Amino acid sequence: MIITRKELIKICDRFLSDEVSKEELIHFATSVMFDDEDKYECEDDIVEEILSQWDNVHTQHKINKRSIEVLRDHLLKI
Repeated sequence: MIITRKELIKICDRFLSDEVSKEELIHFATSVMFDDEDKYECEDDIVEEILSQWDNVHTQHKINKRSIEVLRDHLLKI
């Protein structure tokens, strides 16, 4: 499965509408980043960087509605 920018926008939308929790975002990012079976692949460096930040224990405290909203808007403009 290729994780695209479009897919990340959908995930952001689900987070913003409380369908996905912060913990689920982190779990998803970790699953993609540490996929030993090559089930997941990132569309580009931007997608990989976002997932890397979500997976990083030092930046996870920054995951909130406002930061995800800004990220979503940025992804829509790219």
